[in-house]
Amino acid sequence: MKLAVLRNTATGGRTAWAALGGTVGLCLAIANIVLAFFDFAHPRMLMDLLAVTFALWALGWMVGPTFAGEPPLNGQHFHRQPIPRGTLALGLLASAMVAVTTAVTLLAFTSLIVFAARLNLRAVVVAVPAMILLLLLVVLLSRVVALLFGSLARSRFGGVVTATVTAAMTALASFSWIIFIGIHLLLEHGFPPRLSTVLRALPSSWGLLSVEAAGRGDRWWTVGPLAALAVLVVVLFLVWTRLLGPRRPARAVVRGSSAEQAAPRGWAARSDLGVLYLKEMRTWWRDPLRTQNIALPAAFSVITALFPLMLDFTGFFPFVGVATALMGAATCANLYGQDGTALWMTLMLPGKERADVRARQLAWLTVFGPMTLVMTAAGSVLHGDLLLVPWALAANLAALGGGAGLLTWISVVDLVPGPDPHKSKNSPLDHGDVVGQSFLMLLLTAVAVLPALGVALAGHLLDRSLLLWASVPAGLLVGVVCHVWFGALAARRLREKGPDLLQLMRSGKRPAVADAPGTAQAPSAFETMGVKSRFLMWGSMAVGVLALFPQGLAPLGIKLSGSTDRVWFLALYLPDPWQWPVIAGMILIGLAGFGGMLAVYLAESRKATEKTGAELKAREEALPLGSVR
Repeated sequence: MKLAVLRNTATGGRTAWAALGGTVGLCLAIANIVLAFFDFAHPRMLMDLLAVTFALWALGWMVGPTFAGEPPLNGQHFHRQPIPRGTLALGLLASAMVAVTTAVTLLAFTSLIVFAARLNLRAVVVAVPAMILLLLLVVLLSRVVALLFGSLARSRFGGVVTATVTAAMTALASFSWIIFIGIHLLLEHGFPPRLSTVLRALPSSWGLLSVEAAGRGDRWWTVGPLAALAVLVVVLFLVWTRLLGPRRPARAVVRGSSAEQAAPRGWAARSDLGVLYLKEMRTWWRDPLRTQNIALPAAFSVITALFPLMLDFTGFFPFVGVATALMGAATCANLYGQDGTALWMTLMLPGKERADVRARQLAWLTVFGPMTLVMTAAGSVLHGDLLLVPWALAANLAALGGGAGLLTWISVVDLVPGPDPHKSKNSPLDHGDVVGQSFLMLLLTAVAVLPALGVALAGHLLDRSLLLWASVPAGLLVGVVCHVWFGALAARRLREKGPDLLQLMRSGKRPAVADAPGTAQAPSAFETMGVKSRFLMWGSMAVGVLALFPQGLAPLGIKLSGSTDRVWFLALYLPDPWQWPVIAGMILIGLAGFGGMLAVYLAESRKATEKTGAELKAREEALPLGSVR
């Protein structure tokens, strides 16, 4: 049944992401096995490192449902079937074992056998059941956490939890090179005793303790951790069985405030813009999905700024507001798609498209404007160097204006159909494949920030404080232009293509050829490109992001500020004559990566347009003579 569900729900995007995730997981599993072959100067180092890796695999299984959504088969699919809970739990556990993630995790856990083989045969015998119990532990942890988290589904608190977990995972992936610095320090000095004790006390390390005790011939420590692991697996299975009962979580209902509110007066009651603005603000306050859109950018920016504190570097603090504005624009790139088929309420009022677009822009600015400006001010105070204030403030204003204009335009030009709000789930991946939209929005908003940063750079190089502070009105001007221009484009697009967008919302996909000749609409390149093109496009974008921002612009800012902190940037570890050329080279590589991504997207868009045109031409030729006007 699970294989049939996977086969019938697989799409190009999901297949590409599954292939990418499987490849990354396989590389990590092989690295885990190779780690077990290493010899270290510290005798207990290998056990500590394996304990860390096992804990990370368990953590990945626990947070996975929060990010990836519900499994293909879950207890709700069988609520109307007369199946005992125990039988249902066993069946679902067996289906959970049929997955790429399970196979990759089992491969990673074979490092336990490699570790045991370095001890003796008795340890290998103990390692086999320990590996199986460890696999059952992580799978059951994943299922129990998924059901417990489901009780929070579609609530505002659940939205905050989901956004925070997603932000932490994204920040960890973006700054994963800090982990290698930490590993280097640990390999030199060893694990602190307290940290080593905590790692060994985790359930994910109990099998490792049992194998190590079997290697040294300690019978009680061999049996004890293994028996405790087996008991914990049984307890988790019983808890999961209990949670699979007929009681369902509450349905997703977007509720209003319990307090009575007076009818709006003044500007809000007299103008279309005011009424629609109030509607948008109430949606921002009540919709759990909008709560995620607010919490995720703020959490990501704060976590990202806190990472360099490991090296006593606070240079990112003033730019926390800028990062929040950029991520806020990226998470809201599918603003109209989040409304689902409720778009018909806008289309039923002809001539209100412009007011609707402007109201959404104004509401987004109301939510993110004060928050990001306060974060910029607080970050500048905590950093203590006022030299970065004009840079941060100019970039913040440009990001706010550019984001407010671009997000409405992208959300109608490249709308991704999502579930209606009452059917919405708490997982980011259950809201439609908006990855392409988000990255495109992030890139375009960053481009809107560049003019203001260019003015600030000119003022810094020429040592003109007036020109440096002129970057602030320059950023404001760029933001106003983007806000007005792209908002007008979005309103015109909504007015001209509104019925097509509503049909896309209802059907979930764009028709390759419309009913009437000459009205065919080419599908989005994100929907038609193959797996190879997706890998090439996202790989180019990853190269562009890593080279341009952390290895190009960040060391450029450090050099300009006169700081001597090298942090983790490659250019700053080279001799002085080579630092500027390497920074310039990294910036060029980053721009080339983004250019490659854009080239792949344009090529796939051209293919989709040509294919649609060919299908339309073939259909017109197949029509009876005289039927084509």
